[in-house]
Amino acid sequence: MLIKISLIGVSILLLMPTAQAVILYDGDDSGNLTTPSSGAPFDSVARVCNNGGGNTAGSAVHIRGKYMLTANHVQLRTHITFDGITYLERDASFIPIRIGTTDMKLIKLVQSPGLPATELFSDNSGDTSVTTTLIGWGVGRDTGVNDSGAGSTNIWQWGNTGTLKKRWGTNTIAASGSGEVTTGSNYDYLFTYLDRNAGINEAAATLYDSGSGLYLEQNGSWKLVGLTTAITSINGPTEQEPTNPYNSTFGIFNSRDRNFFVRISSYTSAIEAAIPDTGTYAGWKTDHSLYEADADNTADTDNDGISQLHEFAFGGDPNVNSISILPTHRLVEDNGSTYLEITLTRPKNLQGVTYMPQTTADLSNWPSDSTGIADNDPTPIDNGDGTETLAYRRSQAVAEMNQAYLRVKISETP
Repeated sequence: MLIKISLIGVSILLLMPTAQAVILYDGDDSGNLTTPSSGAPFDSVARVCNNGGGNTAGSAVHIRGKYMLTANHVQLRTHITFDGITYLERDASFIPIRIGTTDMKLIKLVQSPGLPATELFSDNSGDTSVTTTLIGWGVGRDTGVNDSGAGSTNIWQWGNTGTLKKRWGTNTIAASGSGEVTTGSNYDYLFTYLDRNAGINEAAATLYDSGSGLYLEQNGSWKLVGLTTAITSINGPTEQEPTNPYNSTFGIFNSRDRNFFVRISSYTSAIEAAIPDTGTYAGWKTDHSLYEADADNTADTDNDGISQLHEFAFGGDPNVNSISILPTHRLVEDNGSTYLEITLTRPKNLQGVTYMPQTTADLSNWPSDSTGIADNDPTPIDNGDGTETLAYRRSQAVAEMNQAYLRVKISETP
């Protein structure tokens, strides 16, 4: 793939691979394979591959719930893995959302990996001249080829898939810019130099690290500051010498490679907007992989007798058979009289659904409103877990009626 990198008024046309990964300055493939002592979020980076690990295409970063970011040019596979043992299926029916004109897109998993949400760095005045941690899942150095650098350079040739591991390293963001970095993509970017004087953990992006994460610690929290997209390889293949091996060159001044990243602080709002809002009915259906007929209000994908609309309204999972979410009835005593009451629990701040309590003494004749309900807009009880409980009571005491019924009618709002 041809990559055009415009930087400081200089246009450089380079022959580049379609994905990148991590090599350390010291060339130690066995180093930095576990969470760094700094606490950088090592577990949040995954490998894009097929079930079982074959056909690796790149890296991806967990953002929140079932949603991941990867480079737009990374070809998607059926699964991702965070640990090389467990493989999580990608939701193939979810159309990846490209973030503007960047080389970055949002993808979705069928099941959540259960990881903490990743904070996005939003301060574009604080993301340069700072030390960051790069976490990517790719090849290391070719152990059969010694360092070919001399003097002020150190050049490690990239290894094969046998060196494929998740690694971390550090680097300082040198500067920011804006323009066409990868072909067909125009965006704000950050870049790092591969400095030979920065220590043994100095990190270089290489094969299968496109879509990996660059993290910055701010006020005690690690935040995603960049998404890996491209490199310059000053000693690698060119149009004139396409057979040169890919490598990472650590040096000084102009004798060193650069790594490029989408500048997250420019796109935090766009990323957040792309993630479906599960507080809305439409976002909830997407989050639960309900498409076409499965997304109909009356559909029942888990065969528990509860429709999709009611699953949403009562905080259920349409893919897990359970009737425990349904409202419950009870008799309550108040000032010496007994009343019939219905209680429901729901997620807080749902949008797109209305709740209408109704009562009747004849199952064949339900009213069109809440006539006969003592309070059709009770104050919810906050359960402290993101849900709230409401109770609706008949205004007539049980002793005054031979029979009575209560229900809550659920309707989708336009």
